[in-house]
Amino acid sequence: MGNDYLVVDPEDGLPAAPATAIAMCDRHFGIGADGIVFRGPPAGAGQPMPTRLFNPDGSPCELSANGLRILALHLSRGGATEFVLDTGFRHTGVRVLDRSAGLVSIDLGRPDFDADAVGLVGGSGPVVDHPLPVAGRTLGVTCVHNGNPHAVVVLPAEDESAARDLGPLIGRHSAFRTRVNVEFAVVRDRSSLEVVVWERGAGPVLASGSGACAAAAAVRRLGLVGDEVDVRMRGGAVTVSVDAGGAVRLTGPVEEVATGRVSAGLAARAGRPTRPVPTSSSS
Repeated sequence: MGNDYLVVDPEDGLPAAPATAIAMCDRHFGIGADGIVFRGPPAGAGQPMPTRLFNPDGSPCELSANGLRILALHLSRGGATEFVLDTGFRHTGVRVLDRSAGLVSIDLGRPDFDADAVGLVGGSGPVVDHPLPVAGRTLGVTCVHNGNPHAVVVLPAEDESAARDLGPLIGRHSAFRTRVNVEFAVVRDRSSLEVVVWERGAGPVLASGSGACAAAAAVRRLGLVGDEVDVRMRGGAVTVSVDAGGAVRLTGPVEEVATGRVSAGLAARAGRPTRPVPTSSSS
């Protein structure tokens, strides 16, 4: 998918802290990743597994659908295929459907379109095709909270520059109380979208699981697609489905690319951040 995450096991001895995320996710002086997932100690039978996620800038991450799917594939080495993960913000169910093919699904529950949930200043009720002034033009944004806040913009044609140029302007817009993730969606037909993603805490990314779900939910709310949608991003495609109760499920591929040990030098750098650590998050 091109949305790469590092998984840290408790026995690795690295603290689940912003400084560790900054050092490890640095693509020049660390390993490099869009985020990092720290797995807690094994949970008791039927208990959620403690999990912590951070963005590469060290900000805490409420939810990363792809990060949690990556963790689930890693955990399935032990033979289990279904997990409930406690991120500190919510409990999320993840299932490994086919380990050899890397097919993993995650349940994100019902999306919330309310202004309070997404932090729209002065807004009330659902935020659907809301006019937002950006760089001398007015864009219609539909806001979704599915674990963290998203602003979705429907475009008439794919625009690779949108995430780079408009993403940060929307994501840091004063209309929102905190930074939001931004998705730019192009509707191809009733069952397929193309999406470009800008993540707070990471910037333009090749893919985002929660971003794909937010885009599909927003475009479905606008009446442009049905209950099952193939979402194509620059890094690959996932399927987003909505059940009769409105709950969203994401299904897509995960690939393990490497395992390894952290050098003493990198581990030492993980203990001292070299730049200020933001307090907002993304996924």
